[in-house]
Amino acid sequence: MKSLIIFCGILLIANTSEAQFKFLANNSSDQYKAKIFVDKCEGNACSGKATIIIYDMATDREIDTFHSEDLDFSLTETQNAKLGWLELGKYQTPLIFGDFNFDGFEDLAIRNGNNGAYASPSYQVYLSSKENKFLLSKELTKLASENLGMFDIDKKTRQIAIHQKDGCCFDKTINYKFDAKNALYEDSSVIEDSSIADNVTVITQKLVDGKIKRTVQKFKIKDYYNQ
Repeated sequence: MKSLIIFCGILLIANTSEAQFKFLANNSSDQYKAKIFVDKCEGNACSGKATIIIYDMATDREIDTFHSEDLDFSLTETQNAKLGWLELGKYQTPLIFGDFNFDGFEDLAIRNGNNGAYASPSYQVYLSSKENKFLLSKELTKLASENLGMFDIDKKTRQIAIHQKDGCCFDKTINYKFDAKNALYEDSSVIEDSSIADNVTVITQKLVDGKIKRTVQKFKIKDYYNQ
């Protein structure tokens, strides 16, 4: 009976492994590569629970393992997930690498469903360190999960930007920076409101010497969006 239980356990593990679809992400980072195991792939769409294993690009050493409840991504028409290991294109992978907090180390964002505004993509964000350790950032994960998709990164200004929307006529961009203690703060924002007549009201806020400076301007829609 004991041998039968062990055999059934091994068979279950094997079947689970076979049921998962397997991908390689080797072109989305300068420092890391990844193996991705995801539960479901139907047609050109993959989703569901997933395991992501990150490796050092140079040494092939395993760095860390992550999990996503819904690793949602698409395949091209010529890719067939049923054929075994499949390499994803540079901009196709559900992993985003980049220096999100401008400390010189490459960080990682992992797709976790479509929980952002208007069912846009949402991400779990992990910050790296010189020890090659990734730690979940609750602040950045919140920004990448509650707005219109992943935040933008501006290396020149050392800031990240989120985008918000309310219907057809209200758009807001908020720019964040990191202080000396690596904590996020809102540096500036721009609201574009075209809900009244044929005008656009642009409200700009900027942190200057510790105080918020606010300006309000009005434009004709045809003039503002054709600049």
